[in-house]
Amino acid sequence: MFSKTWIRKFGAAALTAGIILGGGFAHAQEEDWSQVETAAKAEGALLVYSTTSRTAKAAEKFSANTGITVEVVRLGEQDLIQRAYQESVAGLNEVDMIVAEDWVAARELLSSTGYFINYIPPTARELFAERHQNPLVLGYINRIFGYNTDKHPDADPLESVWDVTTEEYRGRVMIRDVAITGEHQNALTEWVRRSDELEAAYERRFGKPLEMTEANAGLEFIKRFLQNDAIIMTSDTKISKAIGSAGQEDPPYGMFYVYSKHRDAKLQDLRISDSRQIDPTLGYYYPIVLQLSANAKHPNAAKMFMEYLGTLDGFAPWADSPGVYTPNPNQIPFEGDMPFSWWEERMWSYDLDFAAENRGIVLDTWLKYAQR
Repeated sequence: MFSKTWIRKFGAAALTAGIILGGGFAHAQEEDWSQVETAAKAEGALLVYSTTSRTAKAAEKFSANTGITVEVVRLGEQDLIQRAYQESVAGLNEVDMIVAEDWVAARELLSSTGYFINYIPPTARELFAERHQNPLVLGYINRIFGYNTDKHPDADPLESVWDVTTEEYRGRVMIRDVAITGEHQNALTEWVRRSDELEAAYERRFGKPLEMTEANAGLEFIKRFLQNDAIIMTSDTKISKAIGSAGQEDPPYGMFYVYSKHRDAKLQDLRISDSRQIDPTLGYYYPIVLQLSANAKHPNAAKMFMEYLGTLDGFAPWADSPGVYTPNPNQIPFEGDMPFSWWEERMWSYDLDFAAENRGIVLDTWLKYAQR
């Protein structure tokens, strides 16, 4: 484990060591829900910051059902956290709730500071497993490795994560830039934490021990991957289209892009599949988290919307894709997908505290070799 004296950066905001490691301030006491509904309808329009456009789709149906107007402002993950933090510090309490993906950064800047609190609405309290309640998880997203099925019609070409560091894959693997993707930074801290497992996977693949010039196998992987001329992209959509476009003699491969991009593969005539045999992990998964502003102007309206998002109807805009999973146990997987429990057994997530302590060194290592 690296020293807690590392300074981590999230956008323009600085996160320092000696962090508070709590999960926010739970607000799950029993309420008279009829009073919440009455108060919500008297409060007026609700403002939500979200990293995903699907929140706006859910908001449209919620508004039609309840008469409560919801304004959704879509922001990138770093922009959302930075904006919510800076507004909170300045006392500008306009936003009522957030839909955030980079919980490691959001926890330290928004939850542990007391600006946002954890609220568990009735459906989540009743149906969600306890581990999905604090923080309150809207859903989980998985990120995968992918390949072109015209190039590989008969079998998955990838055996090990270390394959993408070999000469065969030089200049052929696309990944969204880790420098602008907090979730990639979090995920790669798990590769640092589970260095021994990565070393063992290397030896299984190549029949010899891993020779390292970095402090551990996770950082060694980053170095070798970038030195293998990885293609750094800014968009998962661009990655999936580049991989799956028909008629390519030598198509690229994808690493850590969202599986939901396969939703329209048939419609877009993409020749694409996810890899389901890679040792020791098929990629990673992470939570989308809901948090309530501690100083919300429309707290009851926000509570009602959070309640709605925990239902199958509220989650419907996310459920129309593979690779997105609600903690609501009544969800039926997207056609061709597997249930979340299947992916949990085959993918790594990450330890929140370790990620908060170590994503700075992951980013430093990435920038060190990406800029060469």
